[in-house]
Amino acid sequence: MTMPGVEIGAYLVSDHARLHALLDRAMAVRDLDLAAFAEFRSGLLRHIAIEEKVLMPAVRKARGGEPLERAHELRIDHAALTSLLVPTPDQGLCHEILSLLTVHDAKEEGPGGVYEECGRWLNDEERVLLGQRATSFREIHVSPHFDGPTVHRTAESALASARRLRKPMGRKHRGSPQ
Repeated sequence: MTMPGVEIGAYLVSDHARLHALLDRAMAVRDLDLAAFAEFRSGLLRHIAIEEKVLMPAVRKARGGEPLERAHELRIDHAALTSLLVPTPDQGLCHEILSLLTVHDAKEEGPGGVYEECGRWLNDEERVLLGQRATSFREIHVSPHFDGPTVHRTAESALASARRLRKPMGRKHRGSPQ
């Protein structure tokens, strides 16, 4: 008898806990635990990639080509979080990441969260297959930190920049004027 796999929503919730623990560990020392932050950074980029490349496309397909209403909002958060992972970390930057990540994770988890909504569009087998894809998803190549003049160091500036992302149009609306 084979063991049932973990559903993608449960996998992503447990990954949130793992990522928060890594960020907490990184912030637990005055000068930052850089090894813990590096593991958090690569883990968060992988987590975002799983949501963007595994979960959201599957749900969009299940919805006949229409993205979830909140998909664009999540993509903005993902872009902002990703941009905050670019500069060399310090305690202040970690607090900015944590503030944004806490709000973002609440949008995804629990009753009425995005993961629950996604689960309504996917059957049990699909959720488990996506969980398997998430579990085996490759590690993400992480570039060195960059501290140039255009780098975001606050959640506010990262979100403001990310909000300029265009909202994709669903299948029904392609080619129609905005």
